[in-house]
Amino acid sequence: MTQSGMPQWNYVPSRTPVAKVQRRVTQWRRACLAQVAPDRPIISFTFDDFPKSALNGADVIEAQGGKAGFYACSSFLGQRSPVMGEMFDAETLAELRQRGHEVGAHSHTHLDCAQARLERVERDIGENLVALAEAGHHETVSAFAFPYGETTYAAKRWVGDVFATGRGVLPGFNLGETDRSQLRAVELGASEAHRRRAMVMLEACLRRKGWLFFFTHDVGAAPTDYGAPTELIEELAARAVDGGAILAAPTLGAVLSGVID
Repeated sequence: MTQSGMPQWNYVPSRTPVAKVQRRVTQWRRACLAQVAPDRPIISFTFDDFPKSALNGADVIEAQGGKAGFYACSSFLGQRSPVMGEMFDAETLAELRQRGHEVGAHSHTHLDCAQARLERVERDIGENLVALAEAGHHETVSAFAFPYGETTYAAKRWVGDVFATGRGVLPGFNLGETDRSQLRAVELGASEAHRRRAMVMLEACLRRKGWLFFFTHDVGAAPTDYGAPTELIEELAARAVDGGAILAAPTLGAVLSGVID
């Protein structure tokens, strides 16, 4: 990432064997134990970074009677992504608040938390929260998502002290003993493989009454490689509600799941 605090759009996390082992060990080393035991299935649709087109996702979730979560990387505020187009701004944040959706933190510079010292992670996330407040978002920020899903055990422990939930990208849904600082999630994309994976995971979550996060970035009829088609979100949201699930933003999902009071 840049030292100036500005976003670096093309950063790719390390995929070396050592990094992969470290990532897997960290994912399985639980930092903030919690019990997930909802009375009904909970589905949390979440949108990372986030481009303005993610509000298409908000429209879909609202149409099914639910709310979604939007993880804001604050150095993207008012910027134009070379891939995803116009990113969120202060007016977007205000609209989401008015509509009852949740704004979460996603670091300031889209920091790879697995490659940074804890002090830098703390500073970068602190800058994220300050920037959101300066943009007019004065509500308590209770939800966090790790950029790239990457973290260290120390960062997970710190995130658990600051936020009610931290979301990763390890595939799966949450049920029983869970790490609330690196909750599992399922990525949504445009391919048929993405759709099949999402539907299988949704059906399993509905059957076992768990808590499932979906995540993507932009939303539209022709999404980028980082985004998901509107029709996929419509299909999943409708199936979830038909199956008795509640469509809840992350912090409400944590309450309904028994993770926090």
